[in-house]
Amino acid sequence: MTNVTLPQETPAITAHPCSPGCRCSQNEDELLAGAERAYDMVFKGTIDFFALKAAFDLGLFEAMRDGAHDLGTLAEATGTVGPRLEKFLITLKEIGLTRQAEGGWVLTPFAEQFFTDAEHHRNLTMVPFVDYISSLVQSFYVNLADVVRGKMDFTSLVPYPPRTREDNVFYETIHRSNVHFPIRLLREHANLEGVSKLLDVGGGIGDIASAMCEQFPEINVTLINLPSALDLVSENVAARGLSERITAQAVDMYKDDYPKADAVIFARILYPMNAQFCTMLLKKAYDALESGGRVLILDMIISDPEKPNYDYLTHYICSVGMGFTVLDFKDHAIYPDVLRSVGFSDVTFNEAYDYVLYQAVKP
Repeated sequence: MTNVTLPQETPAITAHPCSPGCRCSQNEDELLAGAERAYDMVFKGTIDFFALKAAFDLGLFEAMRDGAHDLGTLAEATGTVGPRLEKFLITLKEIGLTRQAEGGWVLTPFAEQFFTDAEHHRNLTMVPFVDYISSLVQSFYVNLADVVRGKMDFTSLVPYPPRTREDNVFYETIHRSNVHFPIRLLREHANLEGVSKLLDVGGGIGDIASAMCEQFPEINVTLINLPSALDLVSENVAARGLSERITAQAVDMYKDDYPKADAVIFARILYPMNAQFCTMLLKKAYDALESGGRVLILDMIISDPEKPNYDYLTHYICSVGMGFTVLDFKDHAIYPDVLRSVGFSDVTFNEAYDYVLYQAVKP
């Protein structure tokens, strides 16, 4: 769709109602912006996702990841009918995933980054999400009306909280797959100079802790997570040569006291929680710190009225079929007051890449 720059002068008023009882907006600029948004909701979202799903189901990205292939070779590799595959490849070309080159069809750099070889794009890839969302579409989203009617509940595809190594592999793979820009924000703005003991609350598989160790050579990290995730953390940090600096520990972040530290980080932990839960966890962090200790809150932005957070919405909408849930659309602007109510001072704020970073000091 062509990008349109809307004029800044007085909005145009339509003189051409669509019917005798026309109820369309009389603001033409509003209609144009609304039409583009509605177009995206109905057409763009449908084609983008289901074309992606089909490409994954066919093994097409895997077949194309090593360079150009002619149509016949791709049809044989994917078990498809040549003329139909050609139309499908043209569709993928139109949405930016393939292009024609000498020797046949190739993936675009965009497709290679986000939809191939997840292991080597592990902090910025959509590969795990495509399969996950596909399963949610078939098991939950298509039945959402019945969920709202109370005829169906949400059942997690994998038990949560995770119980086994396999459960944790699923969740930690999902969580690490879009952590590139949160890590970048921390590298650019985290104030951890002089910190030797960092506590990473709910620190996932250890990618953020590893990045902080690389950024701040004097830091050692205690990462708290569920017992069933600790082996994954240990294996990950060992592969990065950080076993001596990152220790995984089983701590219930809601119930247990936190280990003592010079700084505590909540990275992508507090964003869905209401003020009461945030206050409770920040109080635990406060108690774990000595005077001069720091707390860091890294959150994705979930309450921007101009930019819905669809990552979060894919989870929040599942709560329609749940009973109690901590999921909320909290405005991150509450953090300064929450931090001060706990006892912290010197609150600072940075925002970039659809994330926010709050930092504060225990007096």
